[in-house]
Amino acid sequence: MTDRAFRALRGPLLAGAAAALAVLVTACASGGAPGGGASSGTSSSAPPSPSSSPSDSPSTSPAPTGDAAAPAPGEHVRGLPAGAEGTFDSPAGAAWSPDAGVLLVVTYGSSSCPLLAEARADWDDTGETLDVGMVEPDPGRACTMDYAPTTSAVAVPADADAGTPVTVRLGDLGEVEVAPRATDGEAGPVAWVPAAG
Repeated sequence: MTDRAFRALRGPLLAGAAAALAVLVTACASGGAPGGGASSGTSSSAPPSPSSSPSDSPSTSPAPTGDAAAPAPGEHVRGLPAGAEGTFDSPAGAAWSPDAGVLLVVTYGSSSCPLLAEARADWDDTGETLDVGMVEPDPGRACTMDYAPTTSAVAVPADADAGTPVTVRLGDLGEVEVAPRATDGEAGPVAWVPAAG
């Protein structure tokens, strides 16, 4: 290739490389800011998509659906519960939904492959700790490298949501003591799993 031909091609090649880089950066940035708005204390949710019906065994990688303010049991939404403040110091937390008998479980991780809570929880063998099972994302799925909150709604036994503190085990992530709601019809405060180490 002659020097003149190289100079003639150099401009279009650099422009093409710059355009490809811009597309890549835009695609990576579309996941949103880390924490999904957690630093401002506001909720962040994806645009609503068709809700799936609640089930005892949600699929391992459903798209988050519904409204972060008060999802129904079995629904999962991107972001934090309305009014909750996020944290980067814990992998998960739990709080009461504004709706009686529903626990909101928040997990942090990839927004496209979140760790989700199962649709229903029950008392452990001692009857003192509420067990919430967790559903791992599909290991073969390509996931974004962001760190964002996802909220899952979990149905609990009627006696679990009785206006007293409840110990909740979030799979292998740890245990929290969930405080009751201050007022009926409002979400309770999020109890975060202590950071490891």
